Amino acid sequence: MTTLTFLGTGNFVAPPGRYWNSFVLDGNVLVEPSPTALPHLRRCGFALEDVEVVVVSHFHADHCFGWPFLLEALAEQAEQAEQAEQAGRRTLHVVGPPGIQDHLARLNEAGAVGSVTQMGFTHLDLRFVEVDGSWQEAGPLRFRGIEVVHVPYLRCFGYLFERGDGKRGDGKRGDGERGDGSGSQIVGYSGDTTPCAGLTELAQVADVLVVECNGRHTPPGVPSSHMDEESIRALHEAHPDLHLILTHLGAQVDTASLTEAGVTIPDDFDRLTV
Repeated sequence: MTTLTFLGTGNFVAPPGRYWNSFVLDGNVLVEPSPTALPHLRRCGFALEDVEVVVVSHFHADHCFGWPFLLEALAEQAEQAEQAEQAGRRTLHVVGPPGIQDHLARLNEAGAVGSVTQMGFTHLDLRFVEVDGSWQEAGPLRFRGIEVVHVPYLRCFGYLFERGDGKRGDGKRGDGERGDGSGSQIVGYSGDTTPCAGLTELAQVADVLVVECNGRHTPPGVPSSHMDEESIRALHEAHPDLHLILTHLGAQVDTASLTEAGVTIPDDFDRLTV
């Protein structure tokens, strides 16, 4: 079983009642350091020292602009622990697309807080892991990044997260597609995506899939760069045994009809055990 805590469930414009998409896996893996990730970690009762892995799907602002605040807070906490001689320099793994380390450093520079990058390296054992499409490890997390189609100018990745000795879904997936064939639970995350081969692969392997549903945001006839109600229904029909959980929701999404169809739609700060 896996516990998902949603720090936010909204899209880029954070519609009323929903902050930017971000969630925590089992208390130690932060997925998407959104602009409000730090205060919402505190609001949900998470200790900063328990965060061992940070995962980024792509470099749009709503998915990573909380990094400067998060990194300084983590570094300050680590420094205080060092001064109190409570622990040595602790490790923080950061998982993301190729170029993740340079991108986050430039993000700090753009915010006129380039010193925060050095502060992080001084007080934390920062280890950046670029996804390569295979099963990889980042501290306690075993994962696989799968590229999805979002926008033409950015690489975006969905993820498969292997979670301990949890219960599997219905046993329909082959061990060769999983991390180590142990029968553990696989929690998937779509990142920002459209219907594509990468999303299909995520759905075929995962027991639970957290998937974005921004809703249609382009005029009729113009290709969208996100999932909407129609594409979510099609995904649900194609994989009826897969537990779908929606996030990155736009105000225009008809959440009631999707809930009636059997899709889970959490609110901000909800905790789900799956």
